[in-house]
Amino acid sequence: MPRNKTYDNDLVLEKAMNIFWINGYEGTSVRMLEKEMGINQFSIYASFKNKKNLFINALRKYREHVIKNRFQPLLQEEAGFAQLENFLLSAATSKNGKDEKKGCLVVNTAGEIGEHDPDIALEINQYYDFIRSMILKVLQNAIKKDEIPTNTDIEKQASFFLGVMQGISVASKTMNSSQLNDFVSIALAQIE
Repeated sequence: MPRNKTYDNDLVLEKAMNIFWINGYEGTSVRMLEKEMGINQFSIYASFKNKKNLFINALRKYREHVIKNRFQPLLQEEAGFAQLENFLLSAATSKNGKDEKKGCLVVNTAGEIGEHDPDIALEINQYYDFIRSMILKVLQNAIKKDEIPTNTDIEKQASFFLGVMQGISVASKTMNSSQLNDFVSIALAQIE
């Protein structure tokens, strides 16, 4: 008879997400995962098959996390350029305690693994596609609201602002708030 789980999959996945976020994929051992998740190696493999599959699930959990906790202002039906500006300036100047220097799990993973693992690269690209689509809708709304010129190439701008968001994530690890604010201000000014 199979054993019943004595843990919440969602909770242990969130704990795994955080340990990967801090240490990266390669820097996170199964022993670290056991300790952080509060379950043994057998349970990890029974639920997630292997470390890579756990990591992929952690990347998906991260996407849920940022949709719920970070991207809500840009996901509003009428979000336009003003919301994009506020979002980017907030990202450049926010002080989130211990999360401040962690950056973005997906950006960190792209830097660590990139295209070397096709399954992980697929998750990275799905996350970027989500962000790009979100920005595209924001820019469409911005044109409707006359916040940006009607001849703006929103396809290219969506890709550009996706890059800006990645840049903020990396730069926030070392740059001060004033430098980040300059970076964002210049990025925003090029579309007006």
